[in-house]
Amino acid sequence: MKKKLNATLLTETAQELKHQCEQLDQELRTVKKQCNKLSRMLQYAVWEEDMVEAEPIVFEGTTADFVKLIASLLLDGRWTVNGQHEIKPFLRALDAVCRIRYDPTKECATFGTLMNAVQDYLDRLREN
Repeated sequence: MKKKLNATLLTETAQELKHQCEQLDQELRTVKKQCNKLSRMLQYAVWEEDMVEAEPIVFEGTTADFVKLIASLLLDGRWTVNGQHEIKPFLRALDAVCRIRYDPTKECATFGTLMNAVQDYLDRLREN
């Protein structure tokens, strides 16, 4: 059995839908304007100091001296990096903020140098 469509109801529903679409179109234009405004502001933004990546801390001494300074941290079980207590991620995080340079005219020590020095230190501890 087919049902007859009510022309008045169909027209009202279509007009309501059209009205809602027009409102959404207006909202979309407003959002686009805000995006463009923000884009223009960011184009000439001067970033605050705390938003700029800072220079790392430079420890001026030998790698062995640095390892002696962090030895108690290495042996302490209260730290984690990404939820784990592993030496390599700990040293990588430390290396990201603190660099070692034994001679001001030389480059900073690499992560591999730090890792080897710590491994040597831990090996010596296990032997004793």
